[in-house]
Amino acid sequence: MGKLVEWIFQRVYMAMLASAIFWVLALCGGLVFGLAPAGCVLMTLFQQYRYDYKKYHWKEAWDLFKENFLATNKVFFTLLVVQALLSYGIYLLIQLPHQTIFYLLLTIANLLFLLLAPAVYAVYLKLQVFFEFSYKNSLKLSLIGVFLNISAMLKLLLGTILLLIASYFMPALLFFAFIGLWHFFVSDVLDPIYQTIQSKLITEKP
Repeated sequence: MGKLVEWIFQRVYMAMLASAIFWVLALCGGLVFGLAPAGCVLMTLFQQYRYDYKKYHWKEAWDLFKENFLATNKVFFTLLVVQALLSYGIYLLIQLPHQTIFYLLLTIANLLFLLLAPAVYAVYLKLQVFFEFSYKNSLKLSLIGVFLNISAMLKLLLGTILLLIASYFMPALLFFAFIGLWHFFVSDVLDPIYQTIQSKLITEKP
């Protein structure tokens, strides 16, 4: 019983600590420009130290934040612009007076791509921990990664939906715990995608 209590406390404390790190770093980036590099920091620290909270240090977090600031924001805002354009496209399509099957299919396609952008970003967060790649390659590899393990992506979707529902009823936890918890969840659930890419890279080596 004591070990169970310790296990629960450790996870809860880590989620709160990670969320605090995330928001402080995000604010350091003016919030808007700090979200992506802050997420990158959490993914990197969690991969290195897991739930050993004693090894999480602000100095290392800040160094990682500065190091990845430009690269992560490029990817983040590229996908954000894509989402904005797709959303506007959907808005225009539903405003058309004469709806046809073609327009309906086009709207559905836009909706699917709208859902794809956050999935690509989640895969990018996972992969950037292990690989140093260019802006174009990061987008390409992250997009490919989405389709390498559909089971992992479905788990990501389900887990994210459950966290969003919980956040709706307990919004305070979104800021104090769920942000950190979501990044931990992404790191674990998307590990099969990283393993698949890594194995392919090893296989292709001469």
